[in-house]
Amino acid sequence: MNVQAVVGSMTSAAFVLICVAGLTAAVAADSPSFMLVSGISSSEEMCVVVDSGNVDSEGADVVLESCAMAIAAGDGRDLWQRLPDGQISNVAGGRCVGTSGDTVVLMACDGGSTWETTASGQLKLGRDKGQYCLSQQGLAGGMEDVAARGAISASSTADTVAHGANMAVDGSSNTFWASTLDPDSDVTITVDFGAAVKLSAAELQWEFPAKAFSVSVSTDGAKWSEVYATDSNVLSSTSVALGSTLASQLRIVMHEAAGTFQGHSVYGIRGLTLLAHRLKTIIADCTTAAKSNDARDKYFETHVAEFVPCSSKALRSELPSLEVARASVASVAAELKGILPKLGSCHGAALVKVLGVLSASGASYSPSHLSSEARAQLVQNVDSQNGINSNAAMALMRQARSIIVAARGALF
Repeated sequence: MNVQAVVGSMTSAAFVLICVAGLTAAVAADSPSFMLVSGISSSEEMCVVVDSGNVDSEGADVVLESCAMAIAAGDGRDLWQRLPDGQISNVAGGRCVGTSGDTVVLMACDGGSTWETTASGQLKLGRDKGQYCLSQQGLAGGMEDVAARGAISASSTADTVAHGANMAVDGSSNTFWASTLDPDSDVTITVDFGAAVKLSAAELQWEFPAKAFSVSVSTDGAKWSEVYATDSNVLSSTSVALGSTLASQLRIVMHEAAGTFQGHSVYGIRGLTLLAHRLKTIIADCTTAAKSNDARDKYFETHVAEFVPCSSKALRSELPSLEVARASVASVAAELKGILPKLGSCHGAALVKVLGVLSASGASYSPSHLSSEARAQLVQNVDSQNGINSNAAMALMRQARSIIVAARGALF
């Protein structure tokens, strides 16, 4: 990850990080790099960053994100510098902050806007572009659950009153959606947001898990793009990182149930959460923006003395191998779980031998001792920003172990 030594008056929320390995790159004195910290009221400091780290993408959104999370991403999304003519350029991607209508995006620097900092801390468009300043549109910083305000429907429902589709998004842990028993075809849950949003993540809490299912998105309800699929789910929760996927609808298609209820196959979702940024970075009339009650029109340059291009790329290069290993363990665990009811009729010795091989090939995970709460939070942030779900991986290992133990117990 890019680890930044931040010089200035940032609060403790923006960590001053030290990377043991890597080449330290000094920042040029004539064009110092900085993090652009927002004055908006929030439980943690918020920084202006390139959405999802798309620093090389023309038209990528410029958004507010937790400064600590941006640092943990390690892709330079949070590093800026001023060019001689007043433009603000992303250090990692070399593209500049510009405008598309009232939206703030990355663009080639020869078409990028110029910005000047006013005495009151506003960032004002330069070159006689009028009295327009950088600001935010929306109620508050952070993420919101767009599923909660969307229209949800299901192709199969056991009871529309007790277990209707809306029970999956009502925010209650005491209710859930359930399909009919023994559905004779794929079962679909669809959420319509009413307008295009950029989804960051999807989180499912299963009541009756699907072993095989897929997640797709659409901007028009006609053409769908699959963003996640598995045929070996054995967990009661699923988290899908979506980066910044544009969608007006999201669909979950369940192909095969992971278990049974009183001898019947069934699907059930206790909670479906779809996360998107609450705020949109815009330009607004400077006088109007200044009237906000949360200082969302104020921005402060916190200079970065140096940064270290650490192990971010190396970490990401290992993620495909991690996914292969995860899928392999999940597949074996799902297959073994499926034959548990039949083990009584199997010949024990041969199966015990197979189980011994499975156990011998199992992985273990022993996280190193974390010296402080801040470091623990940093590890969690790095995992989150790189699409690593450590909790799910550990849950999968525990579930695989319990299935193997159950299989052995059935033989003796």
